[in-house]
Amino acid sequence: MDKLFLQILNMNITAGYVILFVIAARLLLKKAPKIFSYALWSVVLFRLICPFSFESMFSLMPINTQTVPHNIMYSQAPQIHSGIAAIDQAANNSLPAPAVGVSANPLQVWIALGEAVWLFGIAALLIYSAYTAVRLRNKLKPAKRIYDNIYEMDGIKSPFVFGVLKPKIYLPPILSENDRAYIIKHEQIHIKRLDYIIKPFAFLVLCIHWFNPLVWIAFFLMEEDMELSCDESVIKQMGSEIKKSYSASLLSLSTGRRTARGCPLAFGENNTKGRIKNILNYKKPAFWVIIVAIIAVAAICIGLMTDPQERLLTVEDYAKDFIEQEIEAYESSEWNDVKIIDSKITRLEKIASFDNLISSLVEVWSLEYRLKPDDITKAVLPGGMNEVDGWLTEDSSMGKPMLVFSYEGSKIKYLGCAWSGENDFTTLSGQEAALRIFFEGIGLLPNETYSGNHIVVKFPLSTGEICRLFLSQPVVQGDSGIWCVERWMDGNGTVYHATPKTDALTADYYKDLQKQCDDGHKPWLLDPLQVAIEYINDDLGQHTSLDELVPQYSVKVEDFMKTPESH
Repeated sequence: MDKLFLQILNMNITAGYVILFVIAARLLLKKAPKIFSYALWSVVLFRLICPFSFESMFSLMPINTQTVPHNIMYSQAPQIHSGIAAIDQAANNSLPAPAVGVSANPLQVWIALGEAVWLFGIAALLIYSAYTAVRLRNKLKPAKRIYDNIYEMDGIKSPFVFGVLKPKIYLPPILSENDRAYIIKHEQIHIKRLDYIIKPFAFLVLCIHWFNPLVWIAFFLMEEDMELSCDESVIKQMGSEIKKSYSASLLSLSTGRRTARGCPLAFGENNTKGRIKNILNYKKPAFWVIIVAIIAVAAICIGLMTDPQERLLTVEDYAKDFIEQEIEAYESSEWNDVKIIDSKITRLEKIASFDNLISSLVEVWSLEYRLKPDDITKAVLPGGMNEVDGWLTEDSSMGKPMLVFSYEGSKIKYLGCAWSGENDFTTLSGQEAALRIFFEGIGLLPNETYSGNHIVVKFPLSTGEICRLFLSQPVVQGDSGIWCVERWMDGNGTVYHATPKTDALTADYYKDLQKQCDDGHKPWLLDPLQVAIEYINDDLGQHTSLDELVPQYSVKVEDFMKTPESH
């Protein structure tokens, strides 16, 4: 549900820009037949229902169509990327970052609340539309059929079309023969153009995107262009000499309460003043006007339906962007009073590559850089940062930045930054564990390394804390499978990943141990409690006996993640 909601937000943001562009384009097409303005709303509909598009050099989109990243809820520094610097800066400064010791990211709470409100709004609109449709249908049961799908009924003040599968035209009995001919022709054109399907479908899309006021404006303007273009079609088919009498018919029908008002499955007369003005001013357009309008609408549709061609960024491009963000954070800090006037990359090296963690190849690049302040004597050095020949180093209390990338085909994708001080990047298994922690943090991997059987073992520390081990069978399930400590939790609820002491891949390391056990060596690996006591005494440096262990069998990772009770 989170991904769907964020995708709807992205589509909504993109469609908002398209709506503004179409509104401006309608002004430029003011002298052209209204069918062209009506056609432009198809671009808005496309952006509101289609989660993907195609890249084109003719794109008119100035913004990123994936403004809100799908992993924003789990990011340590949540940011949006609209492509418009001013918007990004204003929005990103207001986004809440996760607080230390809090179980849920504030963005997770806000997004969950937004999802609930969004679903409630959809349900309310659908229930309301269903209620009005049923009520109108019951009210129209006494209507008298004149011929074909045309009905007449006392009590209605204006004509309208109602129905989706079998649309019917409903007329008031007060119409003269001339008025009836114009009105019936108008409604028949609606049916011929499938407007009776287009409007309910557009309303359904509106229900999904109801929280955006621009979508409501687009819906009403689309209705207006639908009616205006239909009026022009009537005049084109019946001749310009009917304009005055047709206008008079609309004026006479504009008084009184409309029967179909509020029902999205029906549509009738609205915007009488605008329609009459458009009818009286309508002239058959010159051929060149039609050609220019067709070219303009086609160009606008292609430009707004396609995404801009994305420049293929390199690792170095992403590294420079990362440095720019660090400079911005440094200069905006309250304790700093200097400006960074220059920067340079001193080392950018790929240190690891894995194809066994997520669905695509993953690379880790180590980054070192220097920052040049305008006055080194005033520069404040945060924890870990040093000064070398007038330049500030990138060192911090978290270590050095490790940039993580994946590949989508031949296109590189920046996933984020891990820090060398928080993880062991000196061995292959350490790098693999660091990436797994990183991917779990952004929601690309589940919070368990191995599926199958699990055991939670509780053990006490001398300080009274109750810690937990989460044990799994990494190779074979059942009595013949070895056990390993996958992760452990201290008395404060902080979870640590257990990294095997090897320079090989973790999977290869455990396969070798399984083979040794199958050959009769290291049989203690088949006993989870022996594995637990070995890890506690050797890896954690604690002195605990088997009698102090409290095992829980056949558990899930959710059971392990419960905050421990300490004494």
